[in-house]
Amino acid sequence: MEVQWIPVNSLKIADYNPREVRSPEIIQGIIETYRSKKIIKPLLVRKIADEEYEVFDGGTRLEALKLLNVDKAPCLVYECNRKEAIEIAAIIHTNREELTSAEKGKFILRCINEGVWKNVEEASRGLGISKDTIYDWIKEAKIRVGDSFTHLKKILNKDVRRSLAMMPKPVRDKVIEELSTLREEIIEKIKRDLPSILKEIADVAGDIDTDEVIKDFRLKISSIIESGSGYLTRFKGSSGLFYEIEEVEDNILIKVSGKSSIYQQLTIPRIDVKEFVRKLSRFTLG
Repeated sequence: MEVQWIPVNSLKIADYNPREVRSPEIIQGIIETYRSKKIIKPLLVRKIADEEYEVFDGGTRLEALKLLNVDKAPCLVYECNRKEAIEIAAIIHTNREELTSAEKGKFILRCINEGVWKNVEEASRGLGISKDTIYDWIKEAKIRVGDSFTHLKKILNKDVRRSLAMMPKPVRDKVIEELSTLREEIIEKIKRDLPSILKEIADVAGDIDTDEVIKDFRLKISSIIESGSGYLTRFKGSSGLFYEIEEVEDNILIKVSGKSSIYQQLTIPRIDVKEFVRKLSRFTLG
């Protein structure tokens, strides 16, 4: 297989790349080696569209090349489908010591969920790794997800966990943060639809900017909340102020108060709420 030099702006890291943290030290080492020796290991990629390639091994090298402002990267182009690329990535990455056991376990679970292997037994044969080792990795992955969601046990069914595991870490962390801020009555209202919402998020998370994904997630949650009638929520903000949001006929009434008196009251026509929230999001995403 010959090395092809592909424009860096035509390359993107695959959403199934198992590495969650890219070490600044390793990136800097790649940069220094390239500057002094002009040497870099080829990236493994597959073509997914005209002038668009998916990197399933070499994401850290790609980040280094971007920082170097290099126009082209050396690549080995595999003629394979997504499932085949995931299997190749699994074989390569599960043999790397720098990946944590949890990262390896989560990636193997993803491979099973996407049909690369039917079960742990098939994964063991495909990777040449013992079943006991794989089960240990999967246990670590499940413990890690579970620890992040001890306060959200009501919604942690199998489908929710699977969708979260399939998300890139930056998106998953943001979704976890969003869910952790929701009041119990909102959790109750959305828990039936949450698995399908998270699956939709997981399907696009690797192709869209994280902030855009979270905006979409918020809109989906809001649409469920707004679908009911007479909804009322109260909460205390970090500032110490109390907020009450209530649906009154075709309006949304927002009251802001201290311990004993109303400071302000705002009435927003229901038809304007989505645009109002969208405009507010620019103040909260920075």
